[in-house]
Amino acid sequence: MWDESLYGVRAKAIYYFNEWIDQTNYAVGGLYSSAHPPLFIWLTTILYKIFGISEFTTRFFSALFGSLIVLLTYLMARKFFDHQSSFLTIPFIGSIYLVNFYSRQAQLDIPYIFFITLSLYFYLEFLNGKKFHLYLSSFALGLALMTKIIVGFFVPITLAFFLFTMYLTGRVKFKEACLQLITLTSIGLLIALPWHVYMLTAHGEDFINTFFKFHIIERLTEGVEENIPELGYFYILNQLIVQFPPSILVFIDLIKNVKHLKKIDSQKILIHSWFWSEFFIISLSKTKIPNYVLPLFVPAVIISANYIKEVIDKKEGIFPLSLLLISLVWSSSQELRNAVKEVLKLNADLNSLIITALFALSMPFILSVVSLVLKKIESGKIVKFVYVMAIGVGLFSILKTEFFIDYERYNDGAEKVCSFIDSSKVDTVLYLHTKHSTAGMNPQLTFYSYRKLSGLIKWIEIPRGKHQIIKNYLHNLRNPIVIVERTARDLQNKQHEFESTKHLLLEAGFKELINVRRYILFKREP
Repeated sequence: MWDESLYGVRAKAIYYFNEWIDQTNYAVGGLYSSAHPPLFIWLTTILYKIFGISEFTTRFFSALFGSLIVLLTYLMARKFFDHQSSFLTIPFIGSIYLVNFYSRQAQLDIPYIFFITLSLYFYLEFLNGKKFHLYLSSFALGLALMTKIIVGFFVPITLAFFLFTMYLTGRVKFKEACLQLITLTSIGLLIALPWHVYMLTAHGEDFINTFFKFHIIERLTEGVEENIPELGYFYILNQLIVQFPPSILVFIDLIKNVKHLKKIDSQKILIHSWFWSEFFIISLSKTKIPNYVLPLFVPAVIISANYIKEVIDKKEGIFPLSLLLISLVWSSSQELRNAVKEVLKLNADLNSLIITALFALSMPFILSVVSLVLKKIESGKIVKFVYVMAIGVGLFSILKTEFFIDYERYNDGAEKVCSFIDSSKVDTVLYLHTKHSTAGMNPQLTFYSYRKLSGLIKWIEIPRGKHQIIKNYLHNLRNPIVIVERTARDLQNKQHEFESTKHLLLEAGFKELINVRRYILFKREP
């Protein structure tokens, strides 16, 4: 996939050229991708050195960390919930499609979430009297900061939120809270600081602009790479419910606990602090993409699993369990979500109005069914049913991710194109790219072509619609390879540009040699 190749290219730069500290000279877009800390890149390279370069070695650590997240989630829940509630977290987190999907992708999200979870797990141990675990928590924070830009700071932000709440309820002194926070953050920064100082020294203002201005400030305040969803602030909430419907119970649990804040177990306050600090920051960010919701799932799973068990045992959860079922209906139907969205925009057709009306009418029916079930059926049987359903959904999600997704649609044909380039004697490639947020940067072609990665071939990138510039290059170059990029938009509003570019090449004596999903490769006929 596209983003996987960004980090795979950096691992290859270490593998081939021993650039362990700074891969900017080989990284796609330079600092655009090399400004991210290299811990995951280092781990991947070690596997490359031992087992060679393959999809397995590229994705291994994401899969490993994904599995460890499941284990850590269960172990954290066991700290303060009973066995049944804790066990429910396993199928819950296994049922989340995004967690399964990104655990199979060589990206930074699952690794950094693992280190954040590990840091907070050790902090829980510290709360239980194991003083040394504060340093282990700090060490894990340092590893999170060495995995992806700034997101490791979710840990000290969570703890600041938690310790402030504990201070307000009289359970910790202000000085002690500050000491904990300063100790943890300082050790984490000391671990991450050497690499960041090196990059700052090597690249100066360029590193500052990329690291802080683009990756942090602009993502938070302006939105980058056209990732500004129509739902705005509600995008993350919607993604939470769609991906994991029980997350709606986190909101209800908060309302219930705020009333009795002084009596709530400190460890449960920590989990809520974890969820809410991340939820507000991510929701307020201007840039939003599906994987931004990933760090919320671990605390959401822990809280919702316990809440479900509590309300079923007490048989007083008619409203929350009904809300859960409504969330399940919402999650299961894209057509329903689209219909409601059109109604809210006052732009609905008759079909959307009917679907929305049926959804609204189903709510009192769901309330009645839940009320009847809680009255007539023993709580133990309901809990068992919930377990079976959760396990079933989890298994389905795993099977869906493993077998039912057409991964071939992610195969854009870059490997085939690059194999031809690397085996040819041509010294120049014209890459005619579509208009997208990263201009001509193409991590796939860099990952699969050693000649491009190493600079052994001249690579010229031109926007596909700049026909006069293309003509000038074709006239002046002896015998280049020309790659024309195409996307799904070419079937909609870019068809004329795409066809006219092909026509230009054919008129110039070029012949189509390779035609794959995303690329067409042309070479001039002898």
